[in-house]
Amino acid sequence: MIKSVKKFIVENNLSGKTILVGLSGGADSSVLCDILSKIDNIKVIAIHLNHNWRGEESKRDEEFAQNFAKQRNLEFYSEKLDKSLKKTETNARELRYKFFENCKEKFNANAVFLAHNKNDNTETLIYRLIKGTGPRGLISIPKVRDFYYRPLLGFSREEIEHYAKENKVKFITDSSNLNTKYKRNLIREEILPKMKEINPNVINSISNFIALNKENQKIVDREIEASLLKIKKDDYFIRSKFLGLDDEIKNEIINRFLQGKIKTRDLKTVKKIVKFIENNSSSKISLAGNLFLKVYNDKIYIIENNEKISDETALKLGENRFLNYKIIVEKSKLPKTFPKEDENVYYLKLDFKNEYTIRTRKRGDKIVPFNGMSPQKLKDVFMKKKIPLEERDKIPLIAIKDEVLLAFSYQTSEKLRVDKNDETCYKITIEKGN
Repeated sequence: MIKSVKKFIVENNLSGKTILVGLSGGADSSVLCDILSKIDNIKVIAIHLNHNWRGEESKRDEEFAQNFAKQRNLEFYSEKLDKSLKKTETNARELRYKFFENCKEKFNANAVFLAHNKNDNTETLIYRLIKGTGPRGLISIPKVRDFYYRPLLGFSREEIEHYAKENKVKFITDSSNLNTKYKRNLIREEILPKMKEINPNVINSISNFIALNKENQKIVDREIEASLLKIKKDDYFIRSKFLGLDDEIKNEIINRFLQGKIKTRDLKTVKKIVKFIENNSSSKISLAGNLFLKVYNDKIYIIENNEKISDETALKLGENRFLNYKIIVEKSKLPKTFPKEDENVYYLKLDFKNEYTIRTRKRGDKIVPFNGMSPQKLKDVFMKKKIPLEERDKIPLIAIKDEVLLAFSYQTSEKLRVDKNDETCYKITIEKGN
């Protein structure tokens, strides 16, 4: 086990680095801490979070961890949580990882080592299966994630306890680990023993399944990435190309597209959204709260509810800031050749005796299009150019009251046309920022 952890440290380029080790006082973390204390060329700091759930027992755990680290000449740091905090598995886990993050910053550490083992991996997989998970969830606990490292993941709890016995490593048992009202304890104390009646080697069997699934997932990832290259552009999918994919690929792409956006991503929900995309070329479907999936103009993308952005400011010479745009207005000579439309540079006739404003669209806005004679509703111009509804309220306009003179990137008014006999005009450059 010591050789294995040494190799793990070298493979992950952690030699000579500062490593924090989560030390609860249980068998797993005590053995990991003992192993790390025997390895040269690393700085080890043992950290302990006292959840303060079990009164004197919690105090005992903290004192044990402190003495354990001291006996091995390791630096020790601990914190105690407030008794009033919510006592749930989820809250405890969140607070524990927040503690790890704070310690990493406090000690300028390179890694946090956690003592999860092969049994933990098996229990996590069973838990996820019962609660509902996709193939990616069946990979279970990763050996490395961000700055968290789990060097004992390949060893069973039995092997760890054997190391403790052989090396006279003392540890304590958390009484709450026997309380089966906590779901993971229920799996460990009651469900896994029943599974061992069917297969005594169930821990290794499930561990092999996790490893195999991890390999298979790499194949799936490559297939999905190849499909995404065909259909993805910027932050949207091209619907016509999406429709040409196999059903299984469609489902997985949408499943990943919705990750972090909605809570429930079961197969039924994913298939419902894929069906919606297949049956609609111009519509939207609610995902959660004010979040929608929109299909429009051969695009598939996520939008927030159509909340109009309202803002207005006076246009002035020099630099103007509006929403996330920088609009620069400067006097200029008439160029010999005019820029292309997509360059967002305009040469226009302006008269600053007028009170120009930069704003977003309003009800009743009109514009006289280039080469046009009579004003048109701005709404009709946007519809004709197939500008998505949710984008129309984000387009910066130059206007005088209700008359729009320039809708950036889309339409310029005839009234701003520069005549070839004009010696000077105004150059307007628009840049999109963060």
